[in-house]
Amino acid sequence: MYGPLKLQYISERRASLEPSLIHRHKERQQSSRRRVTDPVGGRTTEPEANVPPSSEQPYVIVRRFMLANMDQPFERMREITQLQYSNWPDFGAPAHPAHLLGLVEQCDAVVRASTHSHITGPEQADSRPVLVHCSAGCGRTGTFCTVDTVLDILRRQRMNQNTPRKANSANAIALPDSEDMSWVQRDNIDLIEKTVEDFRLQRLSMVQSLRQFVLCYESVLEWLAEQQPKSA
Repeated sequence: MYGPLKLQYISERRASLEPSLIHRHKERQQSSRRRVTDPVGGRTTEPEANVPPSSEQPYVIVRRFMLANMDQPFERMREITQLQYSNWPDFGAPAHPAHLLGLVEQCDAVVRASTHSHITGPEQADSRPVLVHCSAGCGRTGTFCTVDTVLDILRRQRMNQNTPRKANSANAIALPDSEDMSWVQRDNIDLIEKTVEDFRLQRLSMVQSLRQFVLCYESVLEWLAEQQPKSA
């Protein structure tokens, strides 16, 4: 209990950050369209590629909670899913690009499950909010948000190449309504540099170090390489 707020623990498990396991699991889902019934509230969630506790594979801890406000007993309880990636220290070795992409993918899977969507394209307008934090909320947080946002922009650019439509705001960017977002669809803009610049207008020191800035480029390049069709 935290004042009128009641937080109820539901479950905890490990989910893989290994790209090959995530992709294999996603392919199995797409072929079978299998969905697992959630015992809480009768909802459905997408199962992750789980990792045994004894395994040394990179993983994220997935925790689920129910949050209720006791001062508002007739309001619906809120379901919260927490992803904790503890293998990315504040100081020391940075996250591996492939594992950061795995973290983004696992976060996307949670968002898709909350909206009952299997779409792997850009973020939907009615998606539930995602809160990202680390110790100070700027270095690792900024790196994750930058990579997540740039990937969403690239997906929008690819989608708009096939279907002309009005550009939407990017996944994690929260710009003033008057801000010109036309740069999102331009191919002569450094999307990472521009995204970090806009984030720093909202919060000091987003993407705090040079190594984190380089990691953003490494991760996006890794993602682009994965999008290339495999040769026979």
